[in-house]
Amino acid sequence: MDILVTGFGPFPRVRVNPTAVLARAVAARLKRSGLNAQALVVETSYGAGLPALRAHLAATQPRAVLMLGLAARARFVRVELFARGHASPLHPDATGGTPRPEAAHRSSLPARTSGNPQGALAALRRGGIASQLSPSAGRYLCDASYAAALADTRQAGTPVLFVHVPWLRPGAGQRPASRVVAFRPCAATLTARLADIGAALARRGR
Repeated sequence: MDILVTGFGPFPRVRVNPTAVLARAVAARLKRSGLNAQALVVETSYGAGLPALRAHLAATQPRAVLMLGLAARARFVRVELFARGHASPLHPDATGGTPRPEAAHRSSLPARTSGNPQGALAALRRGGIASQLSPSAGRYLCDASYAAALADTRQAGTPVLFVHVPWLRPGAGQRPASRVVAFRPCAATLTARLADIGAALARRGR
């Protein structure tokens, strides 16, 4: 596999996670460009989703990984520089579970992305998407998954990058234009730019 694109399923207060659809759309666009791309929607749970992600990485051994997560309060797309292992027990997952310490990862945290964050930021901004580099992937499944993916692919030298997205711009006719905040990215434009980022990761992974 040239590249794995991951998104997440629902979690408390988010019944429909846009990164699930986004991950599939990005993977489909990458396939049309000739890459062997696959999408994986990860259950937002420490007990099931996180082990399933690690098992999938071990089984498929993708040459590159692009991870997508929802930052519901963000006003821009965030390109995450680090996984810090700061998952908080105060925020239960989709099953009500909370994180357990991952002793195997502690010695390697914080872990810096093995992708090209500056290149990703430039690709987003070329599309007119409000975006920034971010020093922290939060204290939830996003950070835990990022840390696991970086740890599990380190030996192979696989480029891994995590991108947090805000809520997307509603489709035409779904909401009056005057009520749509300007910083929300258009799904089609964001998909195209993320596919550019994914293609660059895949080339780097080769």
